[in-house]
Amino acid sequence: MKYYLSLSVLALFVCGACLDSSEEDLDLAAPTISFAAAATAIAPTHFSDISADASSIPLSFSVADDKGISEIVLESHNGFDGHVHGRSVNNDFILFRYRHTILNEDLTNPFYFESRGDADPTIFLDERNPLVPEDMLPLAGPYHFSIRAVDVSGNETSYNDNSTYHTTINLQRHYAPQVRMTDVDRVNGTVNGTVQRNEEHEAASDIVFLWVSVITPDPSSPQREGDFQAEWLWGESNWPHQFRVDSGAPLPDAQNIDLAELLNDESAIRAMTEADRLRVWAEDKNGNISVKTFQ
Repeated sequence: MKYYLSLSVLALFVCGACLDSSEEDLDLAAPTISFAAAATAIAPTHFSDISADASSIPLSFSVADDKGISEIVLESHNGFDGHVHGRSVNNDFILFRYRHTILNEDLTNPFYFESRGDADPTIFLDERNPLVPEDMLPLAGPYHFSIRAVDVSGNETSYNDNSTYHTTINLQRHYAPQVRMTDVDRVNGTVNGTVQRNEEHEAASDIVFLWVSVITPDPSSPQREGDFQAEWLWGESNWPHQFRVDSGAPLPDAQNIDLAELLNDESAIRAMTEADRLRVWAEDKNGNISVKTFQ
């Protein structure tokens, strides 16, 4: 009896050792998305402004996985309305979209991929992007951008833990409202600047909505805008938004707006700290949005 009992104990020990060994080899880690070797940040950076003259968006990042990369997905879509996505646009314009997948068989090194911005993939803003037809203009505005990766074991980066890189980029265009800010006067609670229709561009249209806000960024969550301390609204927005009301007081003008006349002796502006930002969001009749931030 003792002999058989000893064999049973030995068998359990051996099986337990096998389980421990298999658990050690089990791959549960998603790929790591970071900046390229010669860079200090992923591009596009958080809330970066894409110049009105730009024909492409700077792209620089790296993806690594010690078991092997299965795919990398780059994607950009409209972020105008907080994911409500409930509006059709002027037929001369199109919401900018981009999607590109890099598969395992496309990789020279299956464990590491790096984009330095000097070769494909390139995020084109014109007809070189198959999702932007040649005869249509991309709407200016804030767009969501993400880099997602999956490894050969099926582990995928996530938005929940920010292992998927995600941010907002502001696409500026010459036909969108022109926002210019020279100073935030905290002593007098005034913003010095203008919002104007670019009358020299044939695709420009009247200003229909203006949203100004004071925001305190959260350094621990750079992908978020931060906490809204105050906001002012005029006109009516083209885009239903889940985080604000869609209309405000009547706009004083549809062509040329003096921000100092709208915002003067405002306590929220006088209370701004060095860390706070003042953001101006301006929309035109065609649905274009210009977003400018002053710190």
